[in-house]
Amino acid sequence: MSMFANAVACLLCLVSAAILWKKRGMLRFTLAMLLIVATDCLYTAFAGNREISAMDIYPFRMLALALCVFTTGLRKNRRRFMVLAQTFWLWVELLGIISLYQAGEEAPWIRLAAIAEIALGCCFMARISREIEFGLIVLWMAVWMFF
Repeated sequence: MSMFANAVACLLCLVSAAILWKKRGMLRFTLAMLLIVATDCLYTAFAGNREISAMDIYPFRMLALALCVFTTGLRKNRRRFMVLAQTFWLWVELLGIISLYQAGEEAPWIRLAAIAEIALGCCFMARISREIEFGLIVLWMAVWMFF
């Protein structure tokens, strides 16, 4: 996928996180999540090359990034859910890398290491201020765009 398509996917993840910030109630939140996954799948189908096996996990990567950004707006248990969202992203990346490796393609191990390092760093933060939240969002976008 081109750099422009990755940037548009990143913006789509930010819009998804903004939609999730507005939802209250479990049913509305669940319906919003289903809509976000469907939108991510449609975007991947139209913007990505389906012959590349790395595109199979792309909608789930987009969902994981949206959940990571969404956790910065939580008031209670922010750090716990932030680590859980990053662990979900790590899990998606790990399964995707394993499937790429088994298919005989080049696997981006550096992305997995970067996400694990950020998640480990969040575990040890005592207090997460607005500046740190912004820095984390920038780090997540950098991992998304450049790794």
